[in-house]
Amino acid sequence: MAPQVKRLLVGFLAIVGALALLVLAAAIAGGIWFTRQFAAGPELPERMVLTVDLGEALVETLPGDPLASFGLEQPLELGELVLALERAAADPRVRGLVARLDATDHGMAVAQELRTAIERLRDGGAFAWAWADSFGELGPGNEGYYIATAFDEIHLQPSGMVGLTGLLVEIPFVRPLLDRLGIEAEVIRRSDYKTAFDSLIEDGLTAANAEMRNDLLDQTYAGLVDGIAGSRGMAPGEVEALIDGGPYTSDAALAAGLIDGLAFRDEVLDRALAEAGPGSRQVSLATYARAEPESPADAPATVAFIVAQGPIQRGTAGFDAFIGADDLAAQLAEAREDVAIDAVVLRLDTGGGSAVASETVGREVERLRQAGKPIVVSMGNAAASGGYWIAMGASHIVAEPATLTGSIGVIAGKPVLTGLWEHLDVHWALLQRGLNADYLSPHRPLDALARERLEREVDALYERFKARVAEGRGLTLDAVEALAQGRVWLGAEALRLGLVDELGGILEARAAAARLLELPAGSIPHLRRYPEPPSTFERLRELFDQPSIPDLASLVALWHGTRLPGTAEITLPRFR
Repeated sequence: MAPQVKRLLVGFLAIVGALALLVLAAAIAGGIWFTRQFAAGPELPERMVLTVDLGEALVETLPGDPLASFGLEQPLELGELVLALERAAADPRVRGLVARLDATDHGMAVAQELRTAIERLRDGGAFAWAWADSFGELGPGNEGYYIATAFDEIHLQPSGMVGLTGLLVEIPFVRPLLDRLGIEAEVIRRSDYKTAFDSLIEDGLTAANAEMRNDLLDQTYAGLVDGIAGSRGMAPGEVEALIDGGPYTSDAALAAGLIDGLAFRDEVLDRALAEAGPGSRQVSLATYARAEPESPADAPATVAFIVAQGPIQRGTAGFDAFIGADDLAAQLAEAREDVAIDAVVLRLDTGGGSAVASETVGREVERLRQAGKPIVVSMGNAAASGGYWIAMGASHIVAEPATLTGSIGVIAGKPVLTGLWEHLDVHWALLQRGLNADYLSPHRPLDALARERLEREVDALYERFKARVAEGRGLTLDAVEALAQGRVWLGAEALRLGLVDELGGILEARAAAARLLELPAGSIPHLRRYPEPPSTFERLRELFDQPSIPDLASLVALWHGTRLPGTAEITLPRFR
């Protein structure tokens, strides 16, 4: 390259860099100005009706979108929402709540936590009204209606419907299709209830799979029926009959006592403001939650609130849909070393993932406890398999009645594509050094030696898993074996079996931390999101960072859909 051209290129790049820095500086200055102007939030009125849309998707933790800071109003994380409703229950300025609902898909455990939060608000003296344009339109809306029954009144748009239709589990079995394609699946599991790959290796439900799924479905259905019956003043048999008669038009739902009135949203809001009294104003729950940040100055202790959601993988998260073991372990270690933190509440929502990654996090859970800092695990919709590995060493475990947990087992396998390549006339040349170099290759089946070695690895992980459960939960190995075998349990049954310590959600986990800290009765520790959400400056800086790329294993897990946030290794009953 000629010197003149080289100097020209360097000069050009320098100008581009300088312009980028100027843009960044302007953005940072604007972000700082925006933060200073609005960080304190608006002043709240002396009489208000809170509003919230519970029909929208709820997340345990917001994605790390650097542009999210510039939205008019960021949605609340589930923990923020629950804490805001608790605060509102004790706030005399809050006269009522109007929530919009729909055919939600939050998960039964989250639905139960929301119902408890609404009931707590009502116990504080505020009214709570639910409104929906439709609980499903020509489709199921069971979960949304189940949440709505926790409110004082339920109102429906005149053309809306109540999709109260019951629960459904649909499981595809593709073994015959794979046979036609020439694809085999070799799976080693411990034990019969570890059914993650049954769709690939079985023609239908095995006896163990059918037993487990029917048991989960029975318990979940009973929870749905009992919840609606208790809230609407009906007998469980009446609710079951109504479910069998669904779905309902608005007029039929009103006649059946499923709802309390037909109205448009503006009519419900106007009536709510009148009910709240003169001078009442409508305030969104997100605005309320962030207008007057809680001051920890008078709190008797500070509890770090750490949220982990998604499949568990080794290393860093890569992107927001996963739990990176190194990331989560570092957060727990930081809380252990932080003198301002007295205890930890770890909120888990995961169906599992890598056993090694789970053990990495589990080690930090143990170190926290050994350091004298209580750690309480609050389970969301699921904390199964690797999620339970993380939780089992905690000081205390809290789960909702419908939380999927347990699944103490191990599964490993690989596809064998030799038949497919024969159909496609594709030939692979394999060159190797070492007898077992190709034992996980999809281009050959497991031979006797490779199978023996994989069985040995699975056995070792399973025995270690059970031993750690026995140690963490104070159970005998025989007792653990009886409730392990890869079986998934609901939280209510897990409590009876000794896998969890208490039923409840985030607030119950905070109360457990207070008890473990031996705080005076009635003391409420400050629950601090940990680590702190990124500042405007940090989010702006992320705009200029290269996005991380997930590893192949993460993409495969996401593609299979077996470890998505809020799911476990079994198909969940559909409430929608």
